[in-house]
Amino acid sequence: MPDGPVETTTSLHTAWTTDIGVPELERRLAEQRLQSEQLRLLGTAVHVAEEGIAILTPAVEAVGPRVAFVNDGFCGMYGYKREDVIGQTPEIFGIVERQQSIADALLHHVFETRPFAAEVTAQRTDGSEMEIDLQLVPVEDAGQLTHWVAFVHDVTMAKTQVVSLRHQATHDGLTGLPNRTLLFDALEAAITDAREKNAMVALLLMDLDRFKEVNDTFGHHFGDVLLRQVAFRLQNQMRGSDMVARLGGDEFAMIVSDAADAQAAALAARRVLNALELPFVVEGQVLDVGASIGIALYPTHGADVRSLLRGADVAMYTAKENQSGYSFHSRETGTRSPDQLALVAELRVAIERGQLELHYQPKLHLRSGLMTRAEVLIRWNHPSRGFLAPTEFIPLAERTGLIRPLTDWLLDRALEQCRAWQDAGAPVHVAVNISAKSLLDQDLPQKVHAALARWNVDPRFLKIEITESSIMADPAHALAILAMLQSMGVRLSVDDFGTGYSSLTHLRELPIDEIKIDKSFVGQMTVSDADAAIVRTVIHLAHDLGKQVCAEGVEDEATWKMLCDLGCDLAQGYWIAKPMPAGELMQWLDQNSWGLHRKSS
Repeated sequence: MPDGPVETTTSLHTAWTTDIGVPELERRLAEQRLQSEQLRLLGTAVHVAEEGIAILTPAVEAVGPRVAFVNDGFCGMYGYKREDVIGQTPEIFGIVERQQSIADALLHHVFETRPFAAEVTAQRTDGSEMEIDLQLVPVEDAGQLTHWVAFVHDVTMAKTQVVSLRHQATHDGLTGLPNRTLLFDALEAAITDAREKNAMVALLLMDLDRFKEVNDTFGHHFGDVLLRQVAFRLQNQMRGSDMVARLGGDEFAMIVSDAADAQAAALAARRVLNALELPFVVEGQVLDVGASIGIALYPTHGADVRSLLRGADVAMYTAKENQSGYSFHSRETGTRSPDQLALVAELRVAIERGQLELHYQPKLHLRSGLMTRAEVLIRWNHPSRGFLAPTEFIPLAERTGLIRPLTDWLLDRALEQCRAWQDAGAPVHVAVNISAKSLLDQDLPQKVHAALARWNVDPRFLKIEITESSIMADPAHALAILAMLQSMGVRLSVDDFGTGYSSLTHLRELPIDEIKIDKSFVGQMTVSDADAAIVRTVIHLAHDLGKQVCAEGVEDEATWKMLCDLGCDLAQGYWIAKPMPAGELMQWLDQNSWGLHRKSS
């Protein structure tokens, strides 16, 4: 037989390899094998991807493109079988009917050959809904549309988390009520709406009257349950667009946005008070808790959120003092001098801008004459009023709630200075005065601990001074707070002893380290036998109870010597040194050899 076919094949192979060469042929074949392997891997990746992927044909009719391919992720996301999806229109993405406008926009993009992206709500085959991020991308070859690729990502969990975080940021975790942030926004919106309609808005601030007794007697768990029950009753009293919020602790606020007049606001307050009159039952215990409400009206009492809050807050304390249930803001109770509300606003700014200053008054050991302690005294360097004493702004701070940030600032700055002195080789202890309202703040021990840790100060270098009256305002709660502070190693002192209501029983039970004799007794002890007897008795009593004694108001050498003879431990007063800034105190120490020269003078 002739060898023609073989020769023909051989000649073609020879011609091909001659044209491109054997090495080039082998390279091209290797590239094809690599491309095939990459396509295989890509196909595997597409199939196993959790994200839904679909390939659709170009739009050739009014209903748009048809599904040519879907991966396992798409089927699993919706609950489809692959054969049920192939050939379907974009309706297969399951965009819910209430978002039909988004589905229409998708088709418009498709017919205009434009990419499409949106977050939509989609329905699964079982009827449940999910939030998806849907993207549709056109793919072209040589300028011609060949297909569409759809990417579907389930963002339900992420959006749920966002919603949850947003809710947490604007609602109280205990009661579920709106918090201070949401209240401010709602009050701002209500004022804006009322301004446009020439209408009135009422803000009601409420404080429970006997809530601390519940916490002290039954524990914070009972208090939490009670607060939830109070919140439930308050919500039931809200009408229409009214809002109730929890500001913190036992303080609540209500916005009555459709109040026709002051009488309508008073009626709302009475409804709330009536709702709280019925006893609460917590785990079998019947609890009777009253409330005091302060009312401020827009535009009568203020034209913005802050002025209404200040007015309602002052009115609430008036209602509490008068035991009247509720009280309206007025010039008599709200401003007492028109200047006071302005001073409150200025105090808030002063805390933020550092206009407050700390001065330090030395406390000397009478036996050694050494000064290792100083009482911290706050001063306000007001830009227009000059230096203001604490008596001019601390009561305002207590009435308006500014006492908490003020106390936080005071503790932080005092311990910062204590740290600076220690780093400079001067181990000075600092004594900080805490107001009655701050003492009843259940977060006080945590705040003190955080400040000590922040400045790396040994707790023994901090002494907290409280007055008798602040302890007697709520003895059980004060005892609990003081016990926690003492367990941390913080030193405790009763200030102005002899001017309040404390009994010997309380003096014995309180976990204090020091008693400070009020200057009204110390200042007259050299000329009054009665005052001298009181000072002598307090010193002996304190020593018998294992506590130190500090005498305030030492104004002359005779008083100093008499206190030494009576065995008093510590003394402070203008004869020793006036309160001074931190830098001047260091100079005073250098000049007086830690007080030794002053004692011998």
